[in-house]
Amino acid sequence: MIRKKIAAIIKEAGDRCVQKGIFPPETEIKPIIEIPKELEHGDYSTNLAFSLARSLRQSPEVIAKALIERMDFEDVCTKVDVAAKGFVNFHVRDEVYRSALKDVVKQGVESFLPDVGEGRRVLIEFVSSNPTGPLHVGHGRGAAVGDVLANLLRKAGFDVVTEYYVNDAGRQIETLGRSVYLRWKEIRGENVEYPENFYQGAYIREIAGRMIAEGLPIPEEEPEAVRFMARYAAEVVLVGIQKDLEDFGVRFDNYYHERTLFEEGHVDGAIEILRKAGYLYEQEGALWFKMAEKGDEKDRVIIKSDGEKTYFASDIAYHSQKFARKFDILIDIWGSDHHGYIPRLKASIEALGEDKERLKVILIQFVTLLREGKPVGMSTRAGQFTTLREVMDEVGKDAARFFFLMRKSDAHLEFDLDLAKKTSNENPVYYVQYAHARIESIFRLAREEGIDLAEGSEADVSLLVLPEETELIKGILRFYTVIEGGARSLEPHRLTFYLVELVGSFHSYYNKVRVLKNEVSLTKARLTLLYALQQVIRSGLEIVGVSAPDRM
Repeated sequence: MIRKKIAAIIKEAGDRCVQKGIFPPETEIKPIIEIPKELEHGDYSTNLAFSLARSLRQSPEVIAKALIERMDFEDVCTKVDVAAKGFVNFHVRDEVYRSALKDVVKQGVESFLPDVGEGRRVLIEFVSSNPTGPLHVGHGRGAAVGDVLANLLRKAGFDVVTEYYVNDAGRQIETLGRSVYLRWKEIRGENVEYPENFYQGAYIREIAGRMIAEGLPIPEEEPEAVRFMARYAAEVVLVGIQKDLEDFGVRFDNYYHERTLFEEGHVDGAIEILRKAGYLYEQEGALWFKMAEKGDEKDRVIIKSDGEKTYFASDIAYHSQKFARKFDILIDIWGSDHHGYIPRLKASIEALGEDKERLKVILIQFVTLLREGKPVGMSTRAGQFTTLREVMDEVGKDAARFFFLMRKSDAHLEFDLDLAKKTSNENPVYYVQYAHARIESIFRLAREEGIDLAEGSEADVSLLVLPEETELIKGILRFYTVIEGGARSLEPHRLTFYLVELVGSFHSYYNKVRVLKNEVSLTKARLTLLYALQQVIRSGLEIVGVSAPDRM
């Protein structure tokens, strides 16, 4: 593809600079090639001159000019120039784009996707909502981001495993058990005082009623009854969570239970590693981690004075086990309110003797649902929240997944329920899906006219000379850059932005240019262009987890 040709041009120029003694023999020419934001800066650019400036002790502009002077680019580019005092910009010939289009049609879209990952193993942990209640829309956004990121990284050559961490040990599970226990007593006719800090949702009463209907043998003593109900309720809630996620198109490779960290001794094992490394000390009957000397605002408790281990202790052990499973990169997706926890966890990873930079944390900002332009309220503890299931039921899986990716994950998202249900071009997901269906309708008409679409790879693409056609080809080939950039930056939202922009170019082209009813060679060339475009749209929607309908 074009990027590889440009990379080869740069590499050959760099080698010539080494041979001429302009660059030292040890100079590594490893260009990163990007698409400039400004049209006047060409089709592709590289910042190689900037990356070499320090080691070569020369200005980026001088390095860039030395490279350009030794480039053989005429077969690929009309010109190569320097911009912004060091960026090297490449202006690609239109015929090179047309040739690349033909390669896409012959070899398929998958053949020109990047191999950024090179088989590296990645563990993505996301959602991980406590099994104390159904998933709300915030969890839905995290689920969409995590699942699409996993799909994106797989396309980019990573070996990806997805995981849900089930917090089924600790105080929140005990509170769940006590909540169910009190509702169970209420249903049986007892008068109870139900605390405000217990779980308030109707699902608590439903679980209690289910236990009675099933005739489960409830232990007579309250502590045992609470523990029994906690385990039962957590399992019921988790099954509901799994069902919601599956209907949302999210299927995890692993469900890792927190309780196994205790049952298999991993928490004690991690604490012992930290103790031997000198990071722990006892004070007032509690065991403390020396976090202040690791950059945290204060030291943190690992084991309380009553012997109870903290959530921090579990998290340290869990991440220790992640590294033990030989993953090269760990990605955690958390709610934005956990921002302050990042340096703490990274410090603990370093204390365990692991490379803290192998942990990447993506923060998910809050979601505000809008109906008729007004926010829909949400309060989890009070049970007054909109669940992911309710959003799916109202707008559908496709719209929900797409809309959750319409902003960068660390930016607040306003989810317009009314817009998500519209069957018009105002609705971004409809807009993209309709482009796929519109192209398919063109193909149906072509077949009715006796045009064999299988001959697309033999079409004369040199006939695609309109500026709009060149722009569409550029848009198709930009799929590579979007996948590569999204994988490197861990930003799956780039894909939805790209798809909306790409189909915008298509709809404009369709409204301006006649695809069929031309001279046969031109018709086939334009059908070939639309074939490649449709493949990219379909592949992009597949990554987002959204259907690509043939009719709408």
